Amino acid sequence: MAFRPLANYAEAIHFQSKDTSALANRPFNNGSAAAAPILRPRGVNRILLFPGSFNPPHQGHLKLLQHVFNNAGDDLNIVAAIVIMTDDDRLKDKLCTEEKPLILSREQRVNLWRGTGIPVNWVWIYDKSESEWETFRTQLSAKVRKDGIDLKFILLGGPDVIGAGGMCNPEYWKCADCITSDISRAVDFRYPNTLRQIPGCSMWERLAFDRIRLEGQIRARLQGKPAAAIEEAISAAFAKLSSISVCRRQRKPKGTVRFLPCDISLRPSDPPSSTKIRQIVATVPKEELQAKLEGIALSPAILAEYINKSQI
Repeated sequence: MAFRPLANYAEAIHFQSKDTSALANRPFNNGSAAAAPILRPRGVNRILLFPGSFNPPHQGHLKLLQHVFNNAGDDLNIVAAIVIMTDDDRLKDKLCTEEKPLILSREQRVNLWRGTGIPVNWVWIYDKSESEWETFRTQLSAKVRKDGIDLKFILLGGPDVIGAGGMCNPEYWKCADCITSDISRAVDFRYPNTLRQIPGCSMWERLAFDRIRLEGQIRARLQGKPAAAIEEAISAAFAKLSSISVCRRQRKPKGTVRFLPCDISLRPSDPPSSTKIRQIVATVPKEELQAKLEGIALSPAILAEYINKSQI
């Protein structure tokens, strides 16, 4: 059985087998990606699913996505990530209590993600509705399964949806397993020497993994590389996994929650948030807006343009 590019499946379904060679935003930069996501025929392939309002998206969202993709652990074999926008009507309902809320359309939020230089080789910004996503996912799973490939999705959630007060229901996104980190801002369940139990979940424990099997997989993947590079990769993989904690959901759908603790010195002291950006938008003169958004929002020039046009 052959290894297969994920992007080929995604394009065939998303664009209904139309010619995509001239498109600028092909899934996973298909056709020109230097290291495109590849689905392997043996073992489980996982896609990181990152849904959210992203109203607007900010640097913390991107930092969380990159950190988790790079540090989730080789045992998961996460090959790619897909970012999904909350539907416009659900976003309006969420912000209905705010006075004159900033509400960006799904198209605008997609463009803000795309305009920031994201790692398009492994991230795809999905640009259709949540209901269309359900159809896409069903068709994708069926297509790869027909080719003998095992594909699963793991839900990425930030500290606002996974915390000591509870967590989002992963069943909404048809995921059993979740993953989070405090790289972009603090989580309320991390203490200096322990992790507080999340309601509906078991106590946290260190991740258990099969060292012999994982080492074999890494050696097979890096076959032909210098011995020193292979040993370094194995050591790095073990170090990452040894820092990870997991707990188990005790409610349906039963699955795991994986926590990737960051080096606290790397976390920003004043973390960005969509709420802070909306406050900036509400209080800063439009001629100063882009400068104030730099380093906080994704694609600040595009966001400032959207805001200024809406205020005309």
